[in-house]
Amino acid sequence: MTQQDISCGLEYSLTPDIQECVSEALQANYSFIVTPLIHPRFRRPYLPHRIPAGGFTRSDMILSPQDWTNRIVARVSPYLTVDAPSPVVQKRHEYYLHEELLYCRGLGVPAVMISLNSKHNTNLARILQTYQETSNFPTLIWTCVPMFCKRTLRNSEDLEDNKCDVAYNETWYWWSRFHQNMNWDKRVGVVLEISADLPSNDIIKRWLGEPVKAIILPTHIFHNNKKGYPVLSRAHQQLVVSMVERDAQVIVSGARRSNIEYYLQYLFRLWQRRPADTPMFSFARGWEDYLQTPLQPLADNLDTHTYNVFEKDPIKYNQYQNAIVKALADLQKKNSCQHTLDKESLITNIKIEKGQGDSESDAKTPVTVMVLGAGRGPLVRATLNAAEMTNTEVKIIAVEKNPGAVVVLAAQVRELWCDRDVTVVPGDMRYMNLSPKADIIVSELLGSWADNELSPECLDGATCLLKPNGISIPCKYTSYVNPISSSRLWAAAKIACLGDSQKMEKNLETLWVVYMQNKHDIAECREVFKFSHPAEGIKNSEGETMLDYRGLPLTDNRRKTTVSWEVTQDNVMHGFAGYFDCALYGDEMLSIVPSTHSPGMISWFPVFIPIKTPLRIHKGDKIKATFWRCVDSRRVWYEWIVEVNDNATVLHNPNGRSSEMLL
Repeated sequence: MTQQDISCGLEYSLTPDIQECVSEALQANYSFIVTPLIHPRFRRPYLPHRIPAGGFTRSDMILSPQDWTNRIVARVSPYLTVDAPSPVVQKRHEYYLHEELLYCRGLGVPAVMISLNSKHNTNLARILQTYQETSNFPTLIWTCVPMFCKRTLRNSEDLEDNKCDVAYNETWYWWSRFHQNMNWDKRVGVVLEISADLPSNDIIKRWLGEPVKAIILPTHIFHNNKKGYPVLSRAHQQLVVSMVERDAQVIVSGARRSNIEYYLQYLFRLWQRRPADTPMFSFARGWEDYLQTPLQPLADNLDTHTYNVFEKDPIKYNQYQNAIVKALADLQKKNSCQHTLDKESLITNIKIEKGQGDSESDAKTPVTVMVLGAGRGPLVRATLNAAEMTNTEVKIIAVEKNPGAVVVLAAQVRELWCDRDVTVVPGDMRYMNLSPKADIIVSELLGSWADNELSPECLDGATCLLKPNGISIPCKYTSYVNPISSSRLWAAAKIACLGDSQKMEKNLETLWVVYMQNKHDIAECREVFKFSHPAEGIKNSEGETMLDYRGLPLTDNRRKTTVSWEVTQDNVMHGFAGYFDCALYGDEMLSIVPSTHSPGMISWFPVFIPIKTPLRIHKGDKIKATFWRCVDSRRVWYEWIVEVNDNATVLHNPNGRSSEMLL
């Protein structure tokens, strides 16, 4: 949750004195109240072409404007059914709903709560869209949905698990269809009324992927502990914490079986006793579900604030240091074996070269380590530490194209590394030909989806800097995807860059870096693209490696991969979550894949890969997605298409029309 404290409201089914109700809630430390604006039993006359002579509710002057705009959530009369089969009832209820919505707009309430009671909500969605389009200020629509459908449960012949699941699924269908009719508008959220009996974990996880604005806790699901205070079951506690972590507010509703302050005090204690945040969650607080465009460090120079963020990750550089230690140790063993095999000639050469007074260790050739894309030097420090740990003499060449970072590196060479063999070389690693060649090249060029910051193109261009059989850290990396449901991310991507409809369409053909919280994984991760370094060159028809104009192996970084999943639960697919893992050297790994995430690492958020039209999927359906990595002389881009059974989306981002990475 972006804020430190849980936000709780109190629902009143009836407010004869709304001033007293607001005062009571505030004195008990509740943040807001939920109240009907119209008396539940009041039936207004139907006068479509006339303004009623008397008011249909209380005056707005009994509360201050600040109370209306900050403390009140207005609940629309629950009996209104604008999708009723009777045209007469439908027309009359449309009139009443329009009347109440206009009054809510005049009050300036922050949210309007509307109840869903069936799957028929097309007309309701039409009316609310019109209301949103004609409002001068944004009003949130809170759609109240029960956890399960009592009618479906009552009509079931037995209470087996599958029958219960049908009842719990039914209300999700109501909400999902309604939200689809609202075009997944981010101003529309769901308020989930928690039941005493909870559904299966799969159904709960699906709700966690929905934009839940609040949960309603009826007082009857609490039970009193030995001291007489209201408490929740362990399963309900976990559900409440999970919802609040995703920015849901809590509304206490129902008959008062205890002092109203006790419910709030218990919820505060429950929130404070939650498990400690992970390093990633603490780092990402405030950035949940916030879309960012991926960096293009090859085309753009990073600023000092970006470097500061990257350098805060001790886990990543510790893993790099461990990998360099193992690489240096292996080189020592390799050199030791070579010395043993050719000892006499080596001793002769050393005596000839070293001269009188020199020691034998002084004549040893240092290990050359090139740090490519050195930034402000964290990998240089990791290499120096690794050299000390393995008692290895190293010559470090730091290559960096960013002029600002070169200034910082040069200052550190003068002030911190003046007694070490460190050289700074400004320029683009792809177009250099340095000597001596490197025994080890170390780089941190990976993006959130592995190759999306053009690590393959950079390292392939720098192949000439590495000795034959030299070591590359990292040596290989793989990107992954899995289908997800997240209307919040999809809606945010659609309006990320305000503009005309074409601009909004392009937003849905773009990869977004985001710390995903409000999403549901439809299936597990699958591998997409793999790269290894040094890369093998492509072969001609005779099996010979083709060379480029510099005599380097000619590589092909174009890729095509098709992955598939079988759907295990009805859902709506809004796109993919993208991850990666990489092998640095030996068994040293870095990963942001959820199942193998490097503990404590904070350097990379996943990517969100949207699809232009969300797909409704059903249990047993087969999702098939094809991804292309396309390359030309000046840029790299991705294309993708999704098929579900016989239905397919359009091709996304053809010819890189919406998003690309510049070489």
